[in-house]
Amino acid sequence: MELSVRSIGRTAVVVAVYFASAMAAVMTTRFGGGVACVWIATAVLGAALVTSPRRDWVMLCVGCGLAGVVATASFGLGLRAALPLGLLNVVEAVTGAVLLRWLERRHQAGDPVGRLAILVFATAVVAPVIGATVGAAVAAWVGSGGYWINWVRWYAGHSLGTLTFMPVFAMFLSGNVRRTVSRASRRQIAESAALLMLVVLTTLAVFLQKTLPLLFVPILPVILATFRLGRLGAALSIVCVAGIGGVLTLKGFGPVNLVGGDIVSRVHLFQFYLAATVMTALPVAADLARRDRLYARLRDSEARYRLLTDNSTDIVMSLHVDGTVRYASPSITQLGGYAPDDVIGRNAIDLVLESDRLAVSAAHRAAVATPGVTQIVEFRARMADGSLRWFEAHSRGVADESGAAIGIVNAARDVSHRKQLEAELTSAALTDPLTGLANRRRFDLRLAEIHRAEQGGCLAIFDIDHFKAVNDRHGHQAGDDVLRTFATIARGCVRDGDLIARLGGEEFGIVLPGASVDQARLVCERLRATIADTAFALGEKRTRITVSAGIASLVGDSDAVLKAADAALYQAKRAGRNRLRLAA
Repeated sequence: MELSVRSIGRTAVVVAVYFASAMAAVMTTRFGGGVACVWIATAVLGAALVTSPRRDWVMLCVGCGLAGVVATASFGLGLRAALPLGLLNVVEAVTGAVLLRWLERRHQAGDPVGRLAILVFATAVVAPVIGATVGAAVAAWVGSGGYWINWVRWYAGHSLGTLTFMPVFAMFLSGNVRRTVSRASRRQIAESAALLMLVVLTTLAVFLQKTLPLLFVPILPVILATFRLGRLGAALSIVCVAGIGGVLTLKGFGPVNLVGGDIVSRVHLFQFYLAATVMTALPVAADLARRDRLYARLRDSEARYRLLTDNSTDIVMSLHVDGTVRYASPSITQLGGYAPDDVIGRNAIDLVLESDRLAVSAAHRAAVATPGVTQIVEFRARMADGSLRWFEAHSRGVADESGAAIGIVNAARDVSHRKQLEAELTSAALTDPLTGLANRRRFDLRLAEIHRAEQGGCLAIFDIDHFKAVNDRHGHQAGDDVLRTFATIARGCVRDGDLIARLGGEEFGIVLPGASVDQARLVCERLRATIADTAFALGEKRTRITVSAGIASLVGDSDAVLKAADAALYQAKRAGRNRLRLAA
């Protein structure tokens, strides 16, 4: 695969740093022979691998492997151990990088503590164990110390060195440092220089003496630099502490030398101190960076939200979980007559008509229980002037990191016009267009309602006597006038709550819920007598018209009641018309 000039140049830099760190380690930290007790080279190659595409891995591994062989052969355990140790160092770095990438792909993004645990497990536990197990055997094979002494030195040096320096090298190799510096203002650069100088001076003051246990002191400016400068501040601070503290520790200075034991133990203790500092500073830096990104997204989201809500014709509200209004868009003034400040701090349910509050509360509870799922509810709300309007509200819960609802966003749209049209359409679908009475569909629905509620009552079926003769003699217009007049008279004769319906042609039905047979007889007799006493205008003449009716109790299913009332009606007709009959 063709390699770019940039990849070759980057690999050359990595190989040079790898060789320099390996050479420095084997020249200065092989105390009493054996393997080096400080090893940073694996951190260099591991950082390069995790920040490079897979196509560059072979070139990086070959280059660093050869550099390691040369360093070991020239300054370390000699030519015989150089090849296996050079290969082993590369295998250890590749193992850590592969395991780190694999675990991070399965890890929840945005958790700095979890990422640190993955880094420790992959690069400071698993990979160094593999390297120490084989590397100590190679050192013992060439006659340079015992197996377990070399194993401990290898594991401690590689584990602590990789854990300390791999995150720092990864920041430089990924370009984060370059991008941060290029975006920094002069004031930020000056502040960074001052903070790093504070880290340098503090570290010098602590490590130039060896009478006081002040290892904790440099951590304070390191954390300060981390808070102010982020990951770059943490990385540069750690480099300063490692460089100054490491050199002075090897020369016998610093608080580490207060601890008893040989130089190897003191060097490992210093490395552990550095690793602890890294594990303290870098997760803080990562969490701060994540928070900065969240705040930036929040500011952008807030700006978009304000722009949309301030220009929206819908009423947008932000609510606490308990329903208290935190924000109301300016459109509430136009639609409801309220100023936004009038409703902030109130419970949104107070604006809802009492009879609709149960449905609105249920939608609110559902939005709290299932954040991210939109709940839709229609309700009537009382305006500032006391009038009522219909609204359709879309409510959605806002969740925190644990998934628990911390608030509700509610967008309400005025649907009064739509509800009016729906009511008109519903009324038209249930109304007889000629008389304005209920039609057969509404009649059947009312019977079904009474049957379900077991309310009881009576049913009457009226029929206009000799209606066909009216149509034949005077025309259909006159017949229509008769039907309309009957409807008008019937409305004045029945009780409140009774339903009058035109069932078809000249046949009408009256539902009398809760009425006894005697009450129904009185109502129907009043209607029959009024019709009989009314002179109907039929063209230029006036004439009288009569009606017949059958009455049945609302006992049993609707079909049976209708049949009983029909049978009673026909009995009235056979008996001479203009009379009532009760169903048997």
